[in-house]
Amino acid sequence: MNVEVRSIELLDPRGDPQVAARQRTPRLKGLDGVVIGLLNNGKPNFDEFMADMEVLFRAQYPSLRIVQRMKPVVPRPVPQDMLAELVETCDAVVTGMGD
Repeated sequence: MNVEVRSIELLDPRGDPQVAARQRTPRLKGLDGVVIGLLNNGKPNFDEFMADMEVLFRAQYPSLRIVQRMKPVVPRPVPQDMLAELVETCDAVVTGMGD
């Protein structure tokens, strides 16, 4: 009797994440005069959410500077050059994920 053996290869959809240990960034003492990045994740209506966030920030903190960026491809991570720019220019970044 011949028995056919089949195999299934399971793949982790997360790929091979490289997670490094990090310390938390100290909390900002306030928002007056700081630079906040608003990173649009490209999901439907997220631009409206970010616009509302900007209005609220500007009403509460007039000296706040805002940098807006949008991920070019929704399901992909933020490109390294965009991430580097946000790290370099912003004191904090607001973004979101999911639907």
